[in-house]
This record gives sequence, structure tokens and C-alpha cells, in this order.
Amino acid sequence: MRVVRAGWGRLGAAVWTWALAVAPRGRLAVRLPGPVRVRPLDPLRPPGAERVLVRARGGGLRVRYDEAQQEVAIAAGGGGAVDVTAPACFDLDIKTWGTGCVKVQNMECENCRIETEKGTSILHSIKSHTIHVQTNGGKIIGLGSLQGNTDIHAMEESSVNIEKLQGTSINISTEDGLLKTKYLYAESSFLSSAAGDILLGSVHGDITIETKTGNITVDSADGCLKASTHQGMIDVYVSQGKNIDLKSQKGSITIKVPASLKAYLQLSGSKVDVSSEIELKEIQSAPKDGHITITGHMNQPNDTDQRIKATTQNGTVHLKSQSWFQSIKLQVP
Repeated sequence: MRVVRAGWGRLGAAVWTWALAVAPRGRLAVRLPGPVRVRPLDPLRPPGAERVLVRARGGGLRVRYDEAQQEVAIAAGGGGAVDVTAPACFDLDIKTWGTGCVKVQNMECENCRIETEKGTSILHSIKSHTIHVQTNGGKIIGLGSLQGNTDIHAMEESSVNIEKLQGTSINISTEDGLLKTKYLYAESSFLSSAAGDILLGSVHGDITIETKTGNITVDSADGCLKASTHQGMIDVYVSQGKNIDLKSQKGSITIKVPASLKAYLQLSGSKVDVSSEIELKEIQSAPKDGHITITGHMNQPNDTDQRIKATTQNGTVHLKSQSWFQSIKLQVP
């Protein structure tokens, strides 16, 4: 291992650099109190030029490469910023404490694991078989696309804001913070929050959403959607989903559909409000104890009707007409 010390050129601080020859595949394990950034080596480098390059501001950093384990370990007691360049296929295991932030970009690996205390995690265009991100008070931000089976947990008031998620299985939870994503493509997804709102753009596949007091908004659902909340409101646009099941104990439910949609409906609440633009067939109404349940078909019944069920104990169910173009214009920014 070669250590080179160079002047930082400001306030008398120093930059320490390491250049480690490594195998094409391996693992990067980072334990730091300060901010860390990880990015890939130049893909046009010549064959056999795999390196892990480390630049750190301040002293106290320990860098070692275990050739048998094919692991580069970086640890420190100080809080200086660390910049790491590694082969794109290196697995990542990064943990910071305090307000230490993490930024990872353009990596393609088998396993990506990031944990922070109060620091922000920024993942930019990551492709990994598994992605695990956890924070006890920081933000989790996804730029570009996150591809892989994803498990994200944000405690306390931590928020999750991801542009695009794609994988076989997606599991995201928050406690009091916002959960927001613009595009979600997965065979199976489970999103939950205690008190935070869940705002989703275009979602595809089988998805389950749960909150206690937070509101749920889905701009476009294509697949099976099950959403439930105790006190929050639900607002969903259904384009060509299969089975839609929406439940709220105390909040209202708004369902927006294209006027041409063919579906079987079961709507139940203290009040059911159906837009005049929507044509219902074979309607049955069953009022009971200040509660009403309406069943029927949108447009002409057929064997391939999707099913939309909405139930609220104390709120109103609204069924409104909205075109696909309107849903695109209103998507989560």
C-alpha cells in the first residue's frame, strides 16, 4: 500500500491519497463519521488496470486491502470527507454515523448496502441485485433509476424521495416522513408509513400500501393495488389495473378513472358520490345505519372486467372521470 501526502491548499489541511491494485470484483466496506462519495472507475481504462483510489481530507484514515477476501476496508476516527473511486462491479457496504452523508453513483454490483444516522443518502443510477438503505434521521434520495430488489427503511422524520424504482421486489417504509417516487416497476411492492404521506406517480405490478395517519396518492395504477389507511385520505387514478382494493377507516376515498373503463364497482361509505360523466349499469344500492354500499358495472359488463372496491367507515367515496392525458399532467413532479 502506498500513501502519498499532498497539500490541500486551504487552511493548512491535507489530502491523503491511496491507490490500491485490486481484483476486478470485490467489496468496499466503509465505516466513517464524515461524508463519503463513491463513483466508478473510467470504463475505458485498459484491461488489468483495476484500482481503488481513495482521497481523504484530514488524517486518521485507515485503508487496507485484504486480497484473500477481496475487500477494501476504509475506517476513520476523524470527520474529513472521503472520495472513493472503485470498479463499478464492487459490492458496497457503507455505514456512517452522526451527520455523515453518502453519495453513490453509477455502480453496478451484486449487493449495495448503505446505513446512516442523520446523514443524507443520495443514490444516482444504481444497478444491483439487492439494494438496502437505512437511516435513523436523514433523507434518502434516488436520482435516475434504482434497479434491483430494494429494501429501504427510514426512521423518525426521515423522508424517501426516489425518481424511478425497478425490480422484482420493492419494500419501503417510513415512520413520520414523506415517501415519494415518480415511477415504480416491480412484480411485488410493499410501501408503508406510520404518519407520513405516500405520493406515487406511475406504478406497475402488484402493490400494497399502508399508512396509519398519512394520506395515500397514486397518479396512475397499472396492476393489482391494495391501499389501506386508518385516518388518512386515499386518491387514486386507475387506468388499466386489475383488482383495486382501497380502505380507510376515517378518511375519504377518491377514485379517478377514464370514462371508457370497464370495471365492476363496490363502493361503500357514509356517502357515495359518482360523477355524472360515468355510466353505471346494473346498479344496486344498500343503505344501512347511515352507511351506503353501491355495486354495479362501469359501462357494458363483460368477463374481463377489473374490480374496484373502496370502503370507508366514516368518509365519502368519490368516483370521478379523468382522462389519461389529465393524469399525466397531474403526476407527482
